[in-house]
Amino acid sequence: MQHFDFPKFLFYSVIIVGTLGASFSFGLYSADRRTVIYETVRDLKKTVELAIGTVTNEVLTLANIHPEHFLQPARYAGSGVTVNKKINSNDLILLSGFFDKANELRLIQRNGDIVARWPVRFSEIFPAPSHLTNPPVTDWNIDIHGALILSDGSVVFNFEYGGLVKLDRCGNLVWTLDKVTHHSIEKAENGGFWVPGRRHFSGDSVSPYPPFETPFYEDTLIKVSESGQVITEISVPELFYKNDFEAILSSTGENFSKGSRWDNEIVHLNKIDVLQSDIAGDFPMFNVGDLALSLRQLNLVMVINPTSGDIKWLKVGPWLRQHDPEFKLGGTISIFNNNIYRNAFNKDSDISHSSIPRVSNIVEIDPVSNEYSIIYGNKSQQRFLSVVRGKHEVTADGGLLITEFEGGRVFETNTSGNIVWEYINRYSQQEVGEITEARVYTKNYFNVSDWSCI
Repeated sequence: MQHFDFPKFLFYSVIIVGTLGASFSFGLYSADRRTVIYETVRDLKKTVELAIGTVTNEVLTLANIHPEHFLQPARYAGSGVTVNKKINSNDLILLSGFFDKANELRLIQRNGDIVARWPVRFSEIFPAPSHLTNPPVTDWNIDIHGALILSDGSVVFNFEYGGLVKLDRCGNLVWTLDKVTHHSIEKAENGGFWVPGRRHFSGDSVSPYPPFETPFYEDTLIKVSESGQVITEISVPELFYKNDFEAILSSTGENFSKGSRWDNEIVHLNKIDVLQSDIAGDFPMFNVGDLALSLRQLNLVMVINPTSGDIKWLKVGPWLRQHDPEFKLGGTISIFNNNIYRNAFNKDSDISHSSIPRVSNIVEIDPVSNEYSIIYGNKSQQRFLSVVRGKHEVTADGGLLITEFEGGRVFETNTSGNIVWEYINRYSQQEVGEITEARVYTKNYFNVSDWSCI
């Protein structure tokens, strides 16, 4: 029997305990000081957790079984057009969203009949998306966000953070803009379009916007010609520095410690609206072609001159995480006020549960007096909710066309706030497909006499 060597045992015990103690102490020190080693280990842990969570959540999407990213629990009864009190109207409504298991734009009549449709697949339109750092894995990993239709029946739309596309009336590809575009598209006053863009600064690049450290995303304003060419691109963060509003950008609660982690979005631009000549006279502070911008992260709406880069007006709140400012006849700006934070969702989920209060509303503000009011959503029968996204349009007769994104719902109100038209994008008994935008067009807007395509 071998003799027990107590001194040797004691020696190794001290070494092991000492090593563990030193490791523990160093770990505490690293966590407290946020050393490079700590940050590296933490980032690795987050990467592994994210990869596991992504695979778990993506199985049904990757297997083309269930389009997880496009569906929400149903809040409302019915399917298709459920309310139509404008039966004599010849208006046509453009819907963009998820229909028949694919991204699609649809032009419909008030009764729900389809006039024209444009089913689209990102993989077919952008077969080699070299302009994207992380292209979508499948066509169910990217959606349409921002769309309009032209008088000849052609459509222009964004694949969200994927690129700008124009299709003709029959769905044939006219052109693509291979840039990271997102959220909205509006006609420019003198031709072409304004669309939000985004540039990525890698971690090894120098930040032009201190104290924000790279890597980060820089949102931009892109003016695009009728033929799909970039005319100009304006940096949104640069507008703040140029106008001596750096203080607003950095008033986020971030401590800007060296190497600190954040969500890599400085402003999150989510809409550009254009002041058109037919109502510009109602806005004494602004001129034709000025742009209204919504910056979600800052709860901020502002108006700029895109030529000079001057910020003419800005306001933080009282709206929360707002979208879609619109210049409104009469000299006010209406805004889709989400009025809620993203933490209303469960962790790692964008599912809008029934327990979340329906607190979204439509507001308007007079930029001269800053007088503010809720114009829809402040009554019990008007409650609706979009924690994220959401759009609205002021109709020709003074009502509102509201896109309730997570509700898979579009509804129109009259000037009294009563619903006169409603559409529910039913997917199954328990689910609806998300709708990202709706626009209403008078029939005489189009110069198309025959929508059929052979």
